[in-house]
Amino acid sequence: MRHSHWSQSLVLIFAVILFLVVPAAADQPGSAVHTKLTGVVSKIESGILFVRTPMGLRPRTISPNKADRVGLHEAKKGDELTMWVDAGNVMLDAHKKDAVYAGHRTIMGNLNYADQYWQEIKVSTPEGTERFEVDSLAGSKLSVFQEGTPVTVELDEDNVVIDIYRIH
Repeated sequence: MRHSHWSQSLVLIFAVILFLVVPAAADQPGSAVHTKLTGVVSKIESGILFVRTPMGLRPRTISPNKADRVGLHEAKKGDELTMWVDAGNVMLDAHKKDAVYAGHRTIMGNLNYADQYWQEIKVSTPEGTERFEVDSLAGSKLSVFQEGTPVTVELDEDNVVIDIYRIH
């Protein structure tokens, strides 16, 4: 009897952990799983936005460069934001809560080149080779890709790579 109660408790704990850890797919383009979060700008120091997120999730920061690029250069304390994170919990994009995000697109091709500092890549597609700047957070993902790897690249409104993943 005691063993059965323990087993039921273990199953319940596992279900709760699974619910909290497995991200929900957001309404972003691309086949990678993205999670949509909301948050509130809690402070701004030296141009860095500190964003408080709900449910005890760790606070997020947005660099001045990324804030400029995604239209948050005039953000104020108390502004509500919508953010997207990838399966690795890396922030991909952020906008003011009511802003319409448009212009994201994905391309598929072979990784042709990635500079040693992961700031730029070139992708070969049937239409030719294209060059893209890479967001610093997405750049860290490039270490696992070799030249010639088939990839899907997600671009934001400014044509900057915000996510990259292998095509299977």
